[in-house]
Amino acid sequence: MPINYCCEKLGLDVKRYQHWVRLHRKTGRYGGGKPGPKKAPHSLLPKEKEDIIKLAKDDKYMDLSHRQLSVVASEFTEVEASASSFYRVMKQEQLMEDRQRKPKKPQVKPEIKADAPGEVWSWDLTYIALGPSFVYLFAIIDIYSRKIVGWHLGFNARIESMKKAWDKALVNENLIGVPGAPKLPIALSDHGVQMAKKTAKQFFKDLGIKQIFARYQTPQDNAWIESWFRILKYDWLRYKDYISFDQIKAIIQRFVVVYNTQRYHGAIGYVTPEQKHTGQAESILNKRSERKRLARLHRLNVNRQSVSQLEWKKAA
Repeated sequence: MPINYCCEKLGLDVKRYQHWVRLHRKTGRYGGGKPGPKKAPHSLLPKEKEDIIKLAKDDKYMDLSHRQLSVVASEFTEVEASASSFYRVMKQEQLMEDRQRKPKKPQVKPEIKADAPGEVWSWDLTYIALGPSFVYLFAIIDIYSRKIVGWHLGFNARIESMKKAWDKALVNENLIGVPGAPKLPIALSDHGVQMAKKTAKQFFKDLGIKQIFARYQTPQDNAWIESWFRILKYDWLRYKDYISFDQIKAIIQRFVVVYNTQRYHGAIGYVTPEQKHTGQAESILNKRSERKRLARLHRLNVNRQSVSQLEWKKAA
């Protein structure tokens, strides 16, 4: 059968077939490696590679995977390239190692002990419905006194909102920029995205605050702030009317004041968090106990005087 006829049926150029035959006679094979040119015509330009490396090293994007980074780069019109292109460039520059997921270690319950205010702060994030959308609340509670030391309400759950809550808490407790300020507290949280991000860890590292984490899917390890969120939502917001961001912010602000200064907390002996936080609790509890003792003595005296001696003898 003629070669030209076979090549025509296969859609193969005759010259290409003849090239394969000559190559086989010389080397014993028909070719090798990937088909096509050594450098793809659509390969990344040097400037695009530089931009990818610059984005991958940016602190703002350190927590993003190569896929997420390719989307962000496209949205901000920085670089238009596929996720695989980002992966190849980042791997070549050894920028993928910190982004790869590491195997989880066996979970260990964190040892938490607070003997004074300002030693351990429990914090978390919750969302609150506001019409068809949500607002996000970061809150920080001192586990010794149960006082809410700082909070921030915003339209997103980004690291910037978390930082604002912590900045407020540290300022409220005179822990930043004050000569002779006491030791900074330990930050206890779960493994949420906002808590475990590299940018969040760097924020705490820069402040000199140690982070400890609750076990995965174990909310009781961080029960202090979880309990407060429940009280806020089911004992307060549930019975309030609000239609705007400013209204809900004012309601939460009022609740924090009531919770800290007026609400008697069972876990700390039925004193307010503010009283516990400021060291007044022991004196208050002692006075309360003394009043009960005196009231009991008074009742004994009154009751004894109202009963005749004959009745006492009969009772004996």
